[in-house]
Amino acid sequence: MKVWEAVGSGTTPPLIWRVFFGVTEISGGPVDLFGLPILQERGKGRPPHVWTAENSNKVNLLLACNVKPVEIARVLGITKPTFYKHYFNEISRAGLAPLMLKAKQLARLNAQAEAGNVAAEKALAAMVHAERLAQQAQTLGAPAPKRNEPRPAKLGKKEEAKAAAQGVDGMFAPPPPPSLVH
Repeated sequence: MKVWEAVGSGTTPPLIWRVFFGVTEISGGPVDLFGLPILQERGKGRPPHVWTAENSNKVNLLLACNVKPVEIARVLGITKPTFYKHYFNEISRAGLAPLMLKAKQLARLNAQAEAGNVAAEKALAAMVHAERLAQQAQTLGAPAPKRNEPRPAKLGKKEEAKAAAQGVDGMFAPPPPPSLVH
């Protein structure tokens, strides 16, 4: 029988005993003066980055979208040297990433189309047709149709007014500057 059970406080020791005598039945390990468990010390610094297949897929997709390696490292929460250290295989294939992504999409669509998915069959036909058009445009020398062309910068009210005032002629045209006579 434990002392606190004899005193009549049940199976748990009184707070005063837990605080001053370091009774460890609550936490199962050593406790400090206030009864809180003493935590084990960990190594110094941040834990090292570990390569995962999920992160590798993210890197490959971002490289296929022409995102810079520095920005990808920021997305992963690591430094640029750590990124180059762990993802060197993905970086070495960065130039082929868009083509590899397209090949993977075509393979998935083909598998779905062979399984009888009509929507996948239509999407596959559309992708193949778009690719053929781009190749024909390249061989003929015509520029390929651009998707997502950047729009020209929109002018504000004052810039529009200035531009409109530059082209005024006729009765409302500004007078010519005075000529110098010698």
